[in-house]
Amino acid sequence: MKALPIGLKDLYYAKLLTDEQDGKTTYAPPKRLAGAINANLNPNATSTTIYVDDKPDETVTSQGLLEVELGIDTLEKVTAAEIFGYRIDNRGALMEGNSSNQPYIALGFRSETTDGGYKYYWLYKGKIEPPGEEFQTKGESVEIKTGSLKGSFISRKSDEEKKTTMHSNDPDADPEAILNWFKAVYEPDFTTSTTP
Repeated sequence: MKALPIGLKDLYYAKLLTDEQDGKTTYAPPKRLAGAINANLNPNATSTTIYVDDKPDETVTSQGLLEVELGIDTLEKVTAAEIFGYRIDNRGALMEGNSSNQPYIALGFRSETTDGGYKYYWLYKGKIEPPGEEFQTKGESVEIKTGSLKGSFISRKSDEEKKTTMHSNDPDADPEAILNWFKAVYEPDFTTSTTP
């Protein structure tokens, strides 16, 4: 049975703490970002064909920025301050000034699939643009305005990884990894075990 996406839930972020070439990438514990409405991932891949003797001989592909568009319900003040590099003053106001301190984050979520399972995602290193705001006076019928976020994700310096997925119904999927998916940003395991 095909596993087509039919849902979206559990939108999390984790602040990136360190990302060193030939080293490690570390994250703060994941936190809930917002209520999820929709998501669109665009890998921006390009391909170039090399022609030799008047015919295609080789194709080279490259991946660009992984662009993300999210529909959400609303961002809590503390979450907005953390992901955009804003400050909260002593009287509770969100100060949306210079966001030069905006951190990189990892973004995680899961999507229910038609085979009764879930496909789990982590995007490893990116920044989210501060959202625009739209307002409209109330008329005879009330129109609810939801939020939207856009972000760009790049490869980590430590291992060049950009995105990972795991499907709960994949026979190779580690049940413990699925269980802990939102407790910590998933890290790949390429170790090989040998049986004596």
